[in-house]
Amino acid sequence: MKVEAVLSPAEPLPGGYAAALVVDVIRATTTAAYLLQAGAGELLLTGELEEARKLAAARGALLAGERGGLPPAGFDLGNSPREAARLDLQGRTVVMTTTNGTRAALRAAEVVGEVALGALVNAGAAVRWAAGFDSLLLVAAGRGGRLALDDAYAIGAIVAGLQEVGELKAGDQARLALELARADARAILKASAAGRALEPVGLADDVDFCARRDALRLLPVLKGREKGALVFAGAVF
Repeated sequence: MKVEAVLSPAEPLPGGYAAALVVDVIRATTTAAYLLQAGAGELLLTGELEEARKLAAARGALLAGERGGLPPAGFDLGNSPREAARLDLQGRTVVMTTTNGTRAALRAAEVVGEVALGALVNAGAAVRWAAGFDSLLLVAAGRGGRLALDDAYAIGAIVAGLQEVGELKAGDQARLALELARADARAILKASAAGRALEPVGLADDVDFCARRDALRLLPVLKGREKGALVFAGAVF
């Protein structure tokens, strides 16, 4: 399998890959998995607040997401996987927008047809999904337009899993992430800028939740596209 990672959102995404896996481990792709695990029938990702509000109003959907780590005014839910894990969302539709993760997903979908959202909590499921393709682009959401330590680590963990499945033709950034993944997940995530930023807003416990490996078999997979939004559903791998 041909595998490459783009660790910085400032870098253009290359075309020519069969599938893309988007990673924003603290916290959007982790939370997305738990929203679908809680029973949400559809999860719509969009980049802008007003677009999210319009979509939610049109669909009678719940609004989830963050700006500056906290839920924007009028939102039903934040971007906390711990919060999402406690919910019963059976049959509900959720519209989600975050500072980095949802925008990364939209960006990936511009160049790749098959897209899923990966994290540490579903790394094994991400590997099993990706194993069905002959090439994979791993897209880090990053933080503030720059490389993020936590996303690079999670991508490395996924590359390590792919390496166990079969032979890889890995690019330099994928190999760099792989080396980083030899470290302890909890220590890396807590040391990252994203992890440290949750402390002043009282959400530091989310970091431990995001560091849990293979807690879920569910993977958010792209099922449809709308103007300004991507529609994800949960699939078990």
